[in-house]
Amino acid sequence: MSKFFKSTSLIALAMTLMLTACSGGNSGSNGNKPVNTGNEKVDNGSGGEGAEQEIVELDLFVNMSWWPLKDWSGKVPEEITKKTGVKLNIQVAADDKQLPLLIASGDLPDLVYTATDLTRMADPEVSYPFGELINKYAPDFEISQERIGVNTMPDGNFYTVRNAFSTEQEWKDNPKAIPGANGMTLREDIMTELGNPKLDNLDDLLTIFASVKEKYPDMVPLVWDKDQIGQHLRINFGLKKSKGFVDIDGAARYYLKDENYLDYYLYMNRLYREGYMIAENFTFKDAQQDDQYVLNGQAFAHGSGVAETSNPQLEELGKPFKMKQVTKLLSDKAGIPMGGSGWAGMYITKNNKNPEAAIKFLQYMYSEEGQKLGLYGIEGEDWEWNEAEKYPVMNYDYNNTDIQKQNGVVWWGLIGSSGVNEALQRYSPDTQATQWGLAAREALEFNPALGLVSTEPDTEEQTIEAQIMNMVTTEEVKIYMANSEEEAKAAYEALLEKAESLGLAKLEEWATAKYKEYQKNF
Repeated sequence: MSKFFKSTSLIALAMTLMLTACSGGNSGSNGNKPVNTGNEKVDNGSGGEGAEQEIVELDLFVNMSWWPLKDWSGKVPEEITKKTGVKLNIQVAADDKQLPLLIASGDLPDLVYTATDLTRMADPEVSYPFGELINKYAPDFEISQERIGVNTMPDGNFYTVRNAFSTEQEWKDNPKAIPGANGMTLREDIMTELGNPKLDNLDDLLTIFASVKEKYPDMVPLVWDKDQIGQHLRINFGLKKSKGFVDIDGAARYYLKDENYLDYYLYMNRLYREGYMIAENFTFKDAQQDDQYVLNGQAFAHGSGVAETSNPQLEELGKPFKMKQVTKLLSDKAGIPMGGSGWAGMYITKNNKNPEAAIKFLQYMYSEEGQKLGLYGIEGEDWEWNEAEKYPVMNYDYNNTDIQKQNGVVWWGLIGSSGVNEALQRYSPDTQATQWGLAAREALEFNPALGLVSTEPDTEEQTIEAQIMNMVTTEEVKIYMANSEEEAKAAYEALLEKAESLGLAKLEEWATAKYKEYQKNF
């Protein structure tokens, strides 16, 4: 039975609001007009009198130490400057302690882009409310009501519009949008040698692993990225990973209490006990060790694999085999929770030397044109829009990080991109990854009110949650590596008991109250 876009009656009410709200993201008729403030000039390409526009330079702190682009260079940032008259001076965080120190000292730059410390940034003493700046400088900056709703703080203001958010209706309206979903790949040559056995469910997967172990005793049947252990299987069991809450009888309960979590743990434990996973996988030092198992021919299945990523590397190494993507869901329990308000957001700080330029810059970046420029590159050069099927046809390998850095593309788009626009670039009709992504769409589940339930910095709830998360990191491995199914069940019960001892009941009481509060907004 298809589980496409499962929703509660709560979400049905939300859809009524969404259909009457502004659809498809943010727009503004003047969002691409450069701001004439500053000293440096840029040719905006319009020609004639007034073609040169003065540039505003704004300092941006990116609170992500892994951020790959360290400066505002490449053809995409240059094009954004032409469109907006804004140039960014980039500072990438050294670690996750830097932003709290900047907030405490008051020594913030013009802009802050972050996925953490959101509550601290959403303070009228720290950042400008967007509504205030829009009313004053950009009255034609239109933001859909659902986006305003999921970003509104308790004081009634919203201080950012986080990226990576799209409504259920937007996902329905864009059938080529491929959600991010951890895949699994298998050795194609070995599957052929085994007679291409059927793979329709999780029991079939166990049967295949058993055949591999018997025929290739020196091979590891299944290897995982150290940070994504079990995630492809969690999708097939319909589970959250590492954090958050689930709806159980109308209350917000900790994700580990999902009725399918024990079944997932027992399945993983069986993989370990029967020798299909190795103990070393739980102690990998980095996220490349699993790749080496695959590239060296030591692993049959890659639990975090993408065929189109692995196969060019295998070909370059001269390996006589390829990886094949698993392109279907393997359980009727499958689900991918899509709740929440997005991921990271851009904040205009009270130290901003030109808030007018800043809000108009974000108006452009949140527009459809700005999102697609930042995500895909220059239309007609880097990509073409397939009008018939509604997706961008990329003219380059957008997964190639060297090209991303050279062009300054993709990551800039995250400044203001919607979940759907991010997902559309993953669609490539001839790839195995797309086949898997289309299957994964069938498991999307929406509950934005529940997704909004998130602990805040410097609160007792966040302290409890952090202690539980640290405990789970250790105790979960004991379930995976238990010597018997009975021992695995006992380890799972012990994990829940330890969570209760750390204050889980109090955390759930708080979460349920928040959940019911957010439900009223939808």
